[in-house]
Amino acid sequence: MHAYFELIKRLHIRRKYCMLLLLRSPFDVIRAWMQAALIRSVFSCLETESADRLPAVCTGWGLLCALLFLYNGTVWSVYAAFAAETEARLQKDVTDKTLSLPYRLVQGRLGGEWFTRRNGDIQAAIAMMNGPLNIPHLVTACFNMILSSFLMLRASPALLAVTWAFILPYLLVNYRIVLKPLNGLKERSRSAMADISSSIKPLIADAEAILLYDAGSLLLEKCEQESRRLMRTNLQIQTRRGLSDMTSRLFGIGGYLALLLTGFSMIAGGKMALSGLLYCSQLRGSILASVLMLVTCRSNIKANAVCVKKVNEALEE
Repeated sequence: MHAYFELIKRLHIRRKYCMLLLLRSPFDVIRAWMQAALIRSVFSCLETESADRLPAVCTGWGLLCALLFLYNGTVWSVYAAFAAETEARLQKDVTDKTLSLPYRLVQGRLGGEWFTRRNGDIQAAIAMMNGPLNIPHLVTACFNMILSSFLMLRASPALLAVTWAFILPYLLVNYRIVLKPLNGLKERSRSAMADISSSIKPLIADAEAILLYDAGSLLLEKCEQESRRLMRTNLQIQTRRGLSDMTSRLFGIGGYLALLLTGFSMIAGGKMALSGLLYCSQLRGSILASVLMLVTCRSNIKANAVCVKKVNEALEE
């Protein structure tokens, strides 16, 4: 994250970037609250035998929902244009910096490394800014998790405690399985990709010499070894992400069943109405979705941060 903020500062877009992130952040928590409040209002009408109010309630919430999505679409259109402009500027800055380097320095490194910096690393840096489940969704998930927890606390502290009793162990397990080793695996994957690019280049640029000395099989074997190394590393990354998904489903279903049992016991004791349980259930879904999004965003950000660090190094040379 430090490397990413350093890049944002170097491009002089920090103020505009933070403003756009803040404008995008409230969408998920407002949408979650509107869904929960709508369900509570509908079931309250049914419980109090006020079904004649249902058309007005649904129409009002429907109009608010349309306005919310219009606001979100406007913000995202501005944000997408901003990200595209930043990507074009970053491509130009890295290219200009590379062309200004001494010839001896450029020749002293593998061609695959320069190719990876010019394409893959910059794409990873822009993915952190505008890609799915990266920085924007991380900020949105934090807002949603905190404010949804506050709304649920006001409705039922007991159900909030049950919800977090299943979320916190999941976060601990996921950190040990995925987040902690991911940085090293991503660095190994990036290194293997650069080595593959460097191994393929002689097959194209020096084809005549390779045929003359009959070295084609040797170079192809080297490419195969590097490709297998890349495949094994990427397989380890995907395996850890699969384990993370499995644990999220186990803790998610267990937490939902515990919430229902606790809620029905409170309804039987006269401490809560069905509409209140459904309201908390919707907020619990919002909190869980935010936590899962937060975990995925952290995983993607840690993976892309390796490439962002390389972009900063390219601009500093």
